[in-house]
Amino acid sequence: MGPASIMVIDDPEKIEILNEPTRKQILRLLSDRDMTLTQIARELDLSKRSVWYHLRVLLKRDLITLAKKKINVYGIEEKYYRARASVMIGHYAKSSKKIRGETLESSKDVVIGYLCAKKIHEPISDEKIERMAEQFTETVQKVIEDDGRLGKTRNQTKLAIYREAFKRLEESKWI
Repeated sequence: MGPASIMVIDDPEKIEILNEPTRKQILRLLSDRDMTLTQIARELDLSKRSVWYHLRVLLKRDLITLAKKKINVYGIEEKYYRARASVMIGHYAKSSKKIRGETLESSKDVVIGYLCAKKIHEPISDEKIERMAEQFTETVQKVIEDDGRLGKTRNQTKLAIYREAFKRLEESKWI
């Protein structure tokens, strides 16, 4: 297996599609392995009808692809789907205000975790944490744009991205 791939989505409509919770779960599954509609439905405990609706949306927007077709032991054709990339991230600046807010909230959690791990004991204001979250988010975007192939799996890729982002931020003396 080669390096995991990263896709930065800059189409605002596609970014919205990526952020719908069920589609997010489907994309996570399909970034790990090829799966059929039935397998996805079983894994997520959803109806096949619901999964098919989301698969059609993802196919139409070219976020997933039909990976292969296979005839099963009963002579029925099974279609296997795959995500276009291991990690898909919406371009922060092209995201809606709502998604930017959700991204910053998530980044704040990461920054707070980082500060705890670094054992920073001096008080840090909420405003400073907000600024740090913005800087972290922008740096993550830059790391992805600089090198979209950083790990062998989705989790290793995320780890490499965060590691590099924090390294760059530390070098710039952001704390």
